[in-house]
This record gives sequence, C-alpha cells and structure tokens, in this order.
Amino acid sequence: MRLGSLAGDCPPPMKTITSWKKVSVALEETDNPVLNSIPNDIVSTNDIDSAIGTLTSHIRTVVENKSRIVPAKSGSKLLKNVSEFIRAKNAALRRTGKYPTGENVPCACIPT
Repeated sequence: MRLGSLAGDCPPPMKTITSWKKVSVALEETDNPVLNSIPNDIVSTNDIDSAIGTLTSHIRTVVENKSRIVPAKSGSKLLKNVSEFIRAKNAALRRTGKYPTGENVPCACIPT
C-alpha cells in the first residue's frame, strides 16, 4: 500500500483505437501462410483444436496490427462552434436514418 498523491503516481490513461475496416480487408486475404497452414482435412479433435488456435491467433494478430494506443484525453479541443456543428450534423443524420421524410432528408445534406 502506498500513500500519497494519486495524480502524480498514475500513468496517463490510454485507449486503443482499432481500424475495423483495415481489419476486415486484412482478414479477407485468403492467400496467407498462417491460414495455409490449416489442413483441408480435419479428422480429429486435435486437428480442430489446432485449427481454432491458429485462426484465433491470426485474428488476434491482425487486430493488434491494425490498432494503435493513444492518450485517452487528447490535449486538442475543437472550437465550441465546430463541436456544435458536428453534433447538429450527426443529429440530422440520425433523424434521416430513423425518419426519412422530405423534411429530414435535406437536413442531412449539410456540406462538410
């Protein structure tokens, strides 16, 4: 147990950002040495376990390679009016998706 300031002793909070689109593209590649190592004829439970382990390891590696760790709170803040504009645009897009009426559709065409 340690006594003292919590703020000074704690590392800055971090978060992981994953590009799921890049993960999807990487997983679509079928000509891969890792995937080619899985046999076509799986006849035993050991073969099943091995294939599952290989596939799980491959997916984990792809996700890790397409992810990056960044500070949880970035120092850059958007200007208040930019934040309000983005919030309004997102609200208009949500309205359009839920209620695609003639009144809501033009709202979603806000130029970015």
